[in-house]
Amino acid sequence: MKSGGLFKFIWKNKNRLMILKRETFDKFLKKFGAKRVSPEAAGYLAKYIEEKTLLLLKEAKAYAEHAKRNTVLQDDIRLARKNLNL
Repeated sequence: MKSGGLFKFIWKNKNRLMILKRETFDKFLKKFGAKRVSPEAAGYLAKYIEEKTLLLLKEAKAYAEHAKRNTVLQDDIRLARKNLNL
């Protein structure tokens, strides 16, 4: 993967487009018992999960770079998760 490819943001009209789709979280919520899910609720969950994931991956990438590696390892993600209290 090219440097920074994972963390590039797509901008359109000054609004960041989401990588994770609201529909995916609508399916998750329904799978775990929700009979109906508003688009706003599914969208909020998608945005929250995406923000936390990007934060975690950014931290893990920093650990890999500190170790002078181009590859993010599972241990980098575990350490980032622990240090971010996620």
